[in-house]
Amino acid sequence: MDDDDFNFDDFLDKSNSDFEMKLEEYKERMIQIAIEANYDQMEKNGINDWHLRHMNSDELKSLGATFKMMLEYFEDREEFEKCAKVLERVKTVNSIISQKTDI
Repeated sequence: MDDDDFNFDDFLDKSNSDFEMKLEEYKERMIQIAIEANYDQMEKNGINDWHLRHMNSDELKSLGATFKMMLEYFEDREEFEKCAKVLERVKTVNSIISQKTDI
């Protein structure tokens, strides 16, 4: 290969693309691990109604977003039993939210 054949910009673009692809794979794997860990903890410890009642609305919204992400993850993998258990928790959170707005 001649020095004239080597294009540094092409080399960097390919290198950057590979890096971004690996970074995205790593990010997805970390999300999967977090979802599975959250689910395991939820099954092991449940969700405390008292704690939910004392969460502020931003925390409850964040929890709702977490549940939504978990549901999408389990639906994609056709783990419908886990979806059902997450939905039970969503109902509990929604009940707490409705109680807070009724006050």
